[in-house]
Amino acid sequence: MTGFALGPMPGTSMAQAADIIIGESGHFPAFPQLPQRGLGSDAVGRTAGLLEGLAVERGPRSWRLSNRPQLFTHRLWDRLDRDLDEVQAVWGESVPLLKVQVLGPWSLAAALELANGHRAITDRGALEDLTAALQEGIGKHVHDIARRFNGQVRVQLDEPALPAILAGRIPGTTDFDSIPAVAAEVALERLARFGADFLHTAPLWELAPAATTLLTAFDGLDNSRDLDGLGQWLSAGGRVGLGIAGRDARAEAIALARHFDQMGLPRELLVEQVDVYPVLADAARLREVVATAGMLQRDAGDL
Repeated sequence: MTGFALGPMPGTSMAQAADIIIGESGHFPAFPQLPQRGLGSDAVGRTAGLLEGLAVERGPRSWRLSNRPQLFTHRLWDRLDRDLDEVQAVWGESVPLLKVQVLGPWSLAAALELANGHRAITDRGALEDLTAALQEGIGKHVHDIARRFNGQVRVQLDEPALPAILAGRIPGTTDFDSIPAVAAEVALERLARFGADFLHTAPLWELAPAATTLLTAFDGLDNSRDLDGLGQWLSAGGRVGLGIAGRDARAEAIALARHFDQMGLPRELLVEQVDVYPVLADAARLREVVATAGMLQRDAGDL
């Protein structure tokens, strides 16, 4: 068991965020993200800046795919380079293991618009092009970070829109333009192409095989469907990361241990196949989460 950050941090200083993350979770730091900086630092903008061979611009409603790099695209590239330089200045050039986070292909395709105003997820060809561009862009990004920090890089795919995509709840361009639901097996096939280390989304157990570890919030895992899904996934050898509040390390360690007792699962699984992360990250919450992981690693049987 280990405790780590998802990536997004409060504030607007990359150097300060990098210092907090390396100080509180130096064994496995997450590359910082600062959504409070505004346009271009949101999840869509950050990930769009990685797309290989595709450019984006601001449309009337959201980010829009463009035929050639526009001013916004160049700004995204420049900001990423500056962020890398700032983090490297804090972390140095020897970080054995670290994590990067990007928006997954489904949530990205649901957020990006085509030139005609329709979402990229509605066009099969555009979805394929976007997926390929994202795969190639992630590969180059990982290579660059591994070179800068002389370490291994783990990839986290964030898919916040997946529940709505699977349920057919993504709105179209008008009230009369509905976007059909995507079948779970179709979603899984596309996600699996990335070979990600982490998939961060709701507890969609049918999609858990898309990554080595499914990251999902611990709060709410109390209904029969989710309890059964969690138990089956862990019993089959899968790994899960549980998001916790990060307010009281001991209380949360006890809550996790007793939750496993209630499911009839051995606490050894909690130690060997579960990680924890703060749902909302700041220095204090990250510190408590890392402490929770340490308590469970040492004393799971005694809590």
